[in-house]
Amino acid sequence: MTTLDSTTELNHRWPQFLPDGRHFLYWLMTTDREKRGVVLASLDDKPDSKDRKRLLAGSSMAAYSAGHLLFERESALMAQPFDAARLQFHGEAFPVAQQVAQLGGTQGWAAFSVSPDGTLTYHTGGGIKTQLAWFDRSGRELSRLGQPEEQTHPRISPDQKRVAVDRSDAHGPNDIWLLDLAQDKSTRFTFHPATDNSPAWSPDSSRIVFASTRDGLSNLYQKASSGAANEEPLLKSTEAKYPTDWSSDCRFILYQAIHSKTGLDLAVLPLEGPEAAPGKPIPFLQTEFNETLGQFSPDTHWIAYWSNESTPAQVYVQGFPKSGGKFQVSTNGGGWPRWRRDGKELYYLGPDRKMMAVEVKATATAFETGRPRELFQTRAGSLAAPFIPIYDVTADGQRFLINCALEAEGPPPITVVMNWAPKN
Repeated sequence: MTTLDSTTELNHRWPQFLPDGRHFLYWLMTTDREKRGVVLASLDDKPDSKDRKRLLAGSSMAAYSAGHLLFERESALMAQPFDAARLQFHGEAFPVAQQVAQLGGTQGWAAFSVSPDGTLTYHTGGGIKTQLAWFDRSGRELSRLGQPEEQTHPRISPDQKRVAVDRSDAHGPNDIWLLDLAQDKSTRFTFHPATDNSPAWSPDSSRIVFASTRDGLSNLYQKASSGAANEEPLLKSTEAKYPTDWSSDCRFILYQAIHSKTGLDLAVLPLEGPEAAPGKPIPFLQTEFNETLGQFSPDTHWIAYWSNESTPAQVYVQGFPKSGGKFQVSTNGGGWPRWRRDGKELYYLGPDRKMMAVEVKATATAFETGRPRELFQTRAGSLAAPFIPIYDVTADGQRFLINCALEAEGPPPITVVMNWAPKN
């Protein structure tokens, strides 16, 4: 029904029909915060129509009920009189509820629902908080790192001194933060108003490659991990892409890209060497299935990744740069692979959040694994997004840094509001 203008638009979300069943609203996210908001569209429009009208500016979806559009603004739920026949406002907005939840990680969504007759429900509170925690191989919690936040993508630096994470707030896009392990101190690393996420460290810990929407779709940028230099673009193209790893020989960046026909695919960006011209991507896996979270083996001869080519989805390993064969590593489903620094063990999370370990014997041309064995049951956060890392492991494989969902004191209360609409 709609298509993105790839120069500025990032996504269209949260469609809601108006009473005529032909017109609908959706929330538009763009790289320019001033242009975000609720758009009016019709089933009769062409998908690439440029004539659609933005009804509301802001960071929230909208829904129609009882002659009003309802939307969130600065944590208050607002209602504004709206003529559904003329498709226009005819009065000022007024608040009907306070402290309505909106999740920064679920952009544009506000935690309310309203029926056609005006019965309104909402809940308060923020997003799902998680906290990084260290565990040993038996699953014993050793310590916690940082504060409870809405954060993802924990990546330990190769020198084991810092951790890079994505962090979001209730009304803004993600930025990358660095956590100093010695001081348990966090420092903001990116500052652009666009979304910056998916950090991956260079082998010497001196640089970080990350994805940023500052040009529209997610492109690849790099920056000195000291923060002393500006970001430099590495790769711009017409598909959204996110780095997943940087090879130990510094020559390749592995990333996942979203294609309209084939979904999530893996590709390699050469930085130097004879395999291809530096800066020119090389497709690695592009199939009708989703392949994601690719990880180079320490010797760079193999790539571990998650794929849904089977049911349940599994962890696979395939040779690089030339195929040395393909091998299934997990047996009962799994994802989020990570290597031990010496390449002799591979880890992944099972669908039941259990941390699994597999012994590996590999050369440049041969690959062999043992049987997967359970290490411990984790409290890892949501496994609903297989393309978002939720843990990392130290070089020696003895400690695991896991983004754990915090136990809430109870579910947030749901409030029901009646008769909020003024009588005509």
